[in-house]
Amino acid sequence: MWSDNEADVDLLGFDFLVDELMVPLTRPRLLPLTVGLLGEWGSGKSSLLKIVAARLEAERPADGGRYVVVPFSPWQFEGYDDIKIALMDAVLTRLQAEAASNAPAAAEIGFLRRSLNRLRRPAVFAGRAALVGVGSAAELAATHYQPDLGPLAQAVAQQATAMGNAALDRAEQPTSAVAAAPAADGDVLADVASFRSRFESLVETLEDVTAVIVLVDDLDRCLPGTIVDTFEGIRVFLHTKKTAYVIAAHPRVVEAAIDRLYPTTDRPGATGLGAEYLEKMLQVKITIPALSAPEAETYMQLLLAQLHLGEADFTTVLNGVTQRRMRSALAVSLNQGLAVDSLGRERMPSPLFTDMGWAGSIAPLLGTALRGNPRQLKRFMNSVIMRQGSAQRRGTDLDAAVLAKLMVLEELHLTDFQRLFDWQVRTEGGTVAELVGAEQHALAAASPRPAPARGQRRASPAPGRGGDRAEETGPTEESSPLDPGVASWATQPHIARWLRLEPALGGTDLGPYFTYARAKLTVTAGAARLPAALQDLLVRLQSEIVAVRRTAVKSVAETVQAEDLPLLMEQLLARLLRDPDSDAWDSAVEVAEKVPDTVAAVCHTLGRIPLDGIPVAKVPSAVRRLPRDRQEVTALLDGWQNSGHGISTVVAGLRTPGRGRSM
Repeated sequence: MWSDNEADVDLLGFDFLVDELMVPLTRPRLLPLTVGLLGEWGSGKSSLLKIVAARLEAERPADGGRYVVVPFSPWQFEGYDDIKIALMDAVLTRLQAEAASNAPAAAEIGFLRRSLNRLRRPAVFAGRAALVGVGSAAELAATHYQPDLGPLAQAVAQQATAMGNAALDRAEQPTSAVAAAPAADGDVLADVASFRSRFESLVETLEDVTAVIVLVDDLDRCLPGTIVDTFEGIRVFLHTKKTAYVIAAHPRVVEAAIDRLYPTTDRPGATGLGAEYLEKMLQVKITIPALSAPEAETYMQLLLAQLHLGEADFTTVLNGVTQRRMRSALAVSLNQGLAVDSLGRERMPSPLFTDMGWAGSIAPLLGTALRGNPRQLKRFMNSVIMRQGSAQRRGTDLDAAVLAKLMVLEELHLTDFQRLFDWQVRTEGGTVAELVGAEQHALAAASPRPAPARGQRRASPAPGRGGDRAEETGPTEESSPLDPGVASWATQPHIARWLRLEPALGGTDLGPYFTYARAKLTVTAGAARLPAALQDLLVRLQSEIVAVRRTAVKSVAETVQAEDLPLLMEQLLARLLRDPDSDAWDSAVEVAEKVPDTVAAVCHTLGRIPLDGIPVAKVPSAVRRLPRDRQEVTALLDGWQNSGHGISTVVAGLRTPGRGRSM
């Protein structure tokens, strides 16, 4: 398995992003500079920062100096320290190590560090929200140090200062943090401008230091106040010559946090200052793109190579990938054949060759569905390895290719995974006939054979001749017709793509594989007791095809016996409770509309769903279809309408007199 922490080896092909960062950071005339490294959670920001740090420390600038790299995570200090003070202390601590042989610089650093507690005072009086610190920092940035921030920072300062003054009025005495400050005022700095000036002079005196580069990570995990404090600490105290700052963050998270602190009410349609604030704070923005499907496959194959190979052989494979990426960045740069080309057949481990086969099969579908997110891809791979290892400890041998294909369906389409499980339960062990038919249907649809001439029968393949799976298994005129519900399921584009993945599962007993997905499945004794006809009806009630689902609802109303109805509804409502956004919701309210005996059970189940879990788009079907003359329905809808939740207005509007029911 693979660690979920940041990596120091570039498996993602991010060398072009490393170079894009290195260019501005190593241009002295651009400093001071703040760079935004922007990307979604799990996109590889932390790994990229780690690689950039190593590159900077190995770089030898033209002036003969070196780059001093300071990693900093505000998230680690949140709730324990003033973030601005923690940031300044981290920078000074790192510079102290660099100035060990420079007595005057070391003394100045000690003096500045002793001054930090005094600079902490405004934030302490406001309580840990640090609102006064935010306001004063923004005000200073606007009026003294950063003229380009004027209008924006002044708007921030006005609101933050007002909030800070109110907090000061409530504070009766300083906290222990202030009391711990040195008593001798002449030995410390209590003035922000003086601190900044002396810090700038200090950095200038470090002749062997070309630049101080601070790499800020995990900002998008922090509370809004911490995010603003970090930016203000940089711009007000530390943004001086020979310094640069890289802020790695999810931009929408940071913007939303600033919007929350400083909402804008004077401009129609504006939500806050987030986008403008970020635009002003970051002079350069570098965005990490999502992995394309070929890049996702290469990444998954590299993970497997790292797992199976020794250091020397893995380096050989990685070097080959790097060369191929330089020739074509968006093509698959590693698969079974390319690995053999790099290593030679005799050095290619058989387990790696096997694992690369199933990874290559699922990668195009998985990479696209997970939006090329490296963290999610790695976690999926870890889940496959973990389940297989768990089975081996219990003496069960799970085929990794079968397991991985099943887990793709589980990860991306849980309702369909549940349906496949229901079919497996119905077989009571052995192969699933519905899956066999669905696979044949999907393969035939993807590779149809040419239609025969009028009056001529379709020829069968000659004995012994090969052909693709669609050619060999496609339905013929003699094939038994496929159940309409199974056919409609197999025709859905996402299911058809999954069915066509290797390997075919129709001839495999999938029971042991479902054992390790029990946490996500609805398993009751009643499901196994349902007769075959009712199990098939349950599947069709959850169909995404409206016509199929409504035909099944009609069958419930007209053909299901009274003694079978409770057991069928128990299973349907269990699915509804587990996944309210599924088609089980629609079927349940449609059945209740046509079968009075089911109304109480349906209303009871809908009432058990937490308000935050109710899909707003599903509410109209319940309001319009549930019989309004039933007491249970009135109680349910009254509860929703009077809840004060977001669905209240939806329900109230739909219950307005004169609104008709949907047909």
